[in-house]
Amino acid sequence: MLKDLLAKTRLYHPSYRGGLCNHAPMALIALDRMGASPPRLEAFARMDLQDMEPAPQPGSAIDAANWRERLGEEAAYADYLGFFQREVARLNGRAALRAYLPALVPGLAAAAFHPMIRTAFGVIAEDGGEIATGLAYWASRYLAFPEAQDETVAVDPWLLPAEDPQALLTLLREQNDLEFQPDPDNLIDRELDTAAGHPRFPGIVNALNIDDLTLGRLRQAAAMLYLSSGDFSSLHGVTGLHAARVLSDYTDDHRAFANAVWQALLALYLSLNRPELPSAEALAAATAVDLPDWNTILPAAVASDDDHVIKLVFACLAETRAGGGRIYHLLAAQKAGLVAPRAGGQSAIESQSEAPAVAAGR
Repeated sequence: MLKDLLAKTRLYHPSYRGGLCNHAPMALIALDRMGASPPRLEAFARMDLQDMEPAPQPGSAIDAANWRERLGEEAAYADYLGFFQREVARLNGRAALRAYLPALVPGLAAAAFHPMIRTAFGVIAEDGGEIATGLAYWASRYLAFPEAQDETVAVDPWLLPAEDPQALLTLLREQNDLEFQPDPDNLIDRELDTAAGHPRFPGIVNALNIDDLTLGRLRQAAAMLYLSSGDFSSLHGVTGLHAARVLSDYTDDHRAFANAVWQALLALYLSLNRPELPSAEALAAATAVDLPDWNTILPAAVASDDDHVIKLVFACLAETRAGGGRIYHLLAAQKAGLVAPRAGGQSAIESQSEAPAVAAGR
């Protein structure tokens, strides 16, 4: 049934209303993995697809020789879809990922991480059609921060090189020249792009010493950011970093991949105007509370009609299983409505997932 429903979701464009994300396929996969019944999957698909826009017919203007030339061109989605469908049919989904993911990695901030997330969910579901759609979505919305790609840029003079991204982010909090005024009506990726345009951005990027453990540290930093702010945008850091972990095995340069993830997370942090991250002591206190077990959390998430509740709880479950620690258990319990967030820990904006300024696909 899931395969059939996913095929139905691909009759619709991965985005709608000028750039919002169609979450239906990812939410369906998450629901299935969290134990949703077939009638629940059918009902959710029927509800979630009713406002989506039809997908275009796959095009043929892009091939292996020219596929990099139109990266970031939204109007090229149909041609990218045709190209990646042909490549997945020729190679299989996982081989296509290994062939094309490395070139897409610098643009993983595209559409607020959603193309990366959709591609990762295609891997989770072992569905080649979803992988092809995710790659096409990624290529057509590709968003890199070119000013940060130059490794010869000196480390920011206000920072010392460090291995811990949370330590670097904490140092940025008191530096007033990094002040950013978020625009609640803007798409998240446009906010990221604007924040990454700060003259200091490349030097801050290069202050993080990238090693084989960096991706794990970035996952923790993303979870801490969401725990602290509860901001709707920061939720995508958690789901995006979960997707990054899933896809990390398909890139041939793990440190370059971690560096691209770091750039995206840094841009997200700056775009939120550098909220305070919890200290180790505050985290210990927050996670010391009694939490409902997963057998209580998962049914609550499955019963929700909110895409972001479903995806966030599933990401937290997966990250817990991957050794991410109790912070993910806490975030899942909070998002499922079973544990109240700590005072000031989640904004009113975040809870209004259907409000115009923070619409579900922002």
